[in-house]
Formats: sequence, structure tokens, C-alpha cells
Amino acid sequence: MKNLLIFLCFCVSFCSCNSSNEGGNKNLSNSNPKLSLVCQSETSTMEDKPAHSVHLIFNDKKIKLANVLACETIKKDTYSQYEMPNDALDACGGWWAGAGEYFYLYQKINGNYAVNYGQMYEEKETQKYDYTELIQIKKNETGLYEAIPKHNLNELVGVYTLGGHDNSWILIIKLVGEKLNVTYHVINGMIPPSADLNSNNFKIGGGKVLENFQIDFSDMTINSDLGQGQLENIFERERITFFEIASHQEDVLRLTKDKTLEFLLN
Repeated sequence: MKNLLIFLCFCVSFCSCNSSNEGGNKNLSNSNPKLSLVCQSETSTMEDKPAHSVHLIFNDKKIKLANVLACETIKKDTYSQYEMPNDALDACGGWWAGAGEYFYLYQKINGNYAVNYGQMYEEKETQKYDYTELIQIKKNETGLYEAIPKHNLNELVGVYTLGGHDNSWILIIKLVGEKLNVTYHVINGMIPPSADLNSNNFKIGGGKVLENFQIDFSDMTINSDLGQGQLENIFERERITFFEIASHQEDVLRLTKDKTLEFLLN
């Protein structure tokens, strides 16, 4: 799994190929929407690794759902192989370097439409795709279809870490009112077990308060005092990558949310 760069970047309802159009995801009529999933090749930022993006076509709009390594259309007669319903309307995904990400579009029992996302990797113990809903297409109060993401700003809140031997990194994100309060810590040595942290045997200090920490919700990119970043996979393993900071693992700093350290939010 560690070899897989997951750049999940779901769009909010106003995201489209024309981000200035506030009604970008609304259908022009109350008839059934025209929906499909498409893969698109992208320019890779990592040497020797492919790059693709996944988009939902919603009538005349193109909504970006994710950046992934591999992507191709999945044939209907192989849906069951990927634990997708046989009556799914469309599906795509791909496998690269021991891991894969998959998407399928389907109509819910209540008549709404949705796109689900799942992943598989060689060392995954359950060998289940664990699909999670990314986005739903449903009628609003005026009877027009619109695309509604499943997640909100509050879900960014948490403690993100990368542990090392000589240095470790901690990013703490809190929500104060409608604004994010973000602090960045670089500590000497390894991060102690959470029990030691919780017993006050370990002090992380005040850290650096990031006055600038802005997220573009159209593609989940981050502009911050730490440089450019990306929110990755906001479902099973929420991660934030800063591209201008090197770590002991690689030439980027990739921090993963650690729920056992949530007491640091207090």
C-alpha cells in the first residue's frame, strides 16, 4: 500500500469544468441525467509512475473525482470480480505496483445516483474493496439534479503524523468556528506510543502556527506556509502530502491521520 499514491480529491457541488459557474453541477431539466465515468491521462509528477484522473460526466459537466495511478474502463462482465453490482451503470479503475483503485456508478434504490470508490492492495488482510460513496446525484428542492459530495470541512480535523528514527512530523488541524487552526511540529526522535503521549510524558511544544492554510475544494489542493500540498484519500487513510518538504522516506512529506492521537486536539 505504501507504494500507492492516492490522490483522492472529490469535488463539492459547485465544482465543474467551469469553476466560476455557481450552478455548474445542476441539470438543465428534471429528466434523468446523462452520467458516465471517464479516465484521463495526466502528466506524472513522479518518475517512472503513471498518472491518470477519474471524472464523472454529468450532462455537459465534467466533475473530477480523483487522481490515481492506473485507470481504464472496466467491462460489465467483470464487475463481480471487483465486487461491483452487476447492474452498475459504468465502472473504471486500475492496478499498478501491487495496489488498485476502483470506481463504479450506479442508481440507488431511492432513485438517486452515486459513485462509489474502493481499493485493493496485495497486503490487505480482508481482501475486500470496502467501497465508500464519493458523490451522489439527486434532485434538489426545485426538482433539478445536482451533484452532492459526501464529505465536509469538519472531516479534515485530526492529527496527521509521520514517524521516523531521527525526526518525526506532526500536523494538528482543528476547526475553530468556520476556520481551520493548523500547527506543524518537527520533533526529535520517534513518536512515542499514544499512551505515553496521553500521560503527559511527551511534550510536542507549541509548533509553528500556519497562518496560511487554504484548500481548493475543486481538487483538494493545499496552499500553505509549508508550500503546495494535496489532501489524499479522505476515506480509509486520510493523508496530506506537502511536495516541497523532504522526509526520511522520500522527497515529499506524507502525513497520515492517526486517530489514536486525537487527544492532542484538546
